[in-house]
Amino acid sequence: MLLSTFVSAEELSGDSLAGKWMFTHMVLDGGSPRTVNQLMEFQSDGAIINYDPAGNEHSRASYTLQSGSIIYTDQRGEQTWKLVEFGGDSLHVDLRGAEMFFTRL
Repeated sequence: MLLSTFVSAEELSGDSLAGKWMFTHMVLDGGSPRTVNQLMEFQSDGAIINYDPAGNEHSRASYTLQSGSIIYTDQRGEQTWKLVEFGGDSLHVDLRGAEMFFTRL
């Protein structure tokens, strides 16, 4: 019997999302994967720390969870990341046709 580690959108919480994640790649409108390799840290209180390639803090953002989506907000405004799949070590979201893939570190 194969057990799934994926949780439903209702089970996505600040606590389950908390930790460091590598934004590994994205796929734009079904095209070829594009490498990103951006380190991000989601904190359970709704804060996000974005790191530069050397591992130093680059910028901060915030997020809220709403109806199967992560609402990411930074100095450029608000983005709605629709949850496609979330597991203990993987996160896949869609931002208006740009699929974004994350791996927990």
